[in-house]
Amino acid sequence: MLKGLRSALKFFTLGLLAGLLLAPRKGDDTRTLLVDRGREYIKELVSSGRRAAGDLRDQAVSGAQDNFKSDGRSYDNAAASSIQ
Repeated sequence: MLKGLRSALKFFTLGLLAGLLLAPRKGDDTRTLLVDRGREYIKELVSSGRRAAGDLRDQAVSGAQDNFKSDGRSYDNAAASSIQ
């Protein structure tokens, strides 16, 4: 697993360097483009992480409610002291 990750990282780096050396734009334009794309990627990554966390939270709440209801108790009228 680690060997495959190292190889992937090595070839990614080589591809990135070759792309930068052969880029048809000026260096400033290329750097600006890369920074903008990097920011977009990070924003997408964060938003997908938040969506995933929200989905997990909803699943946990739903599961807890189902477990509480399976004990014959009503979730809507539950008090904190009745939860064991």
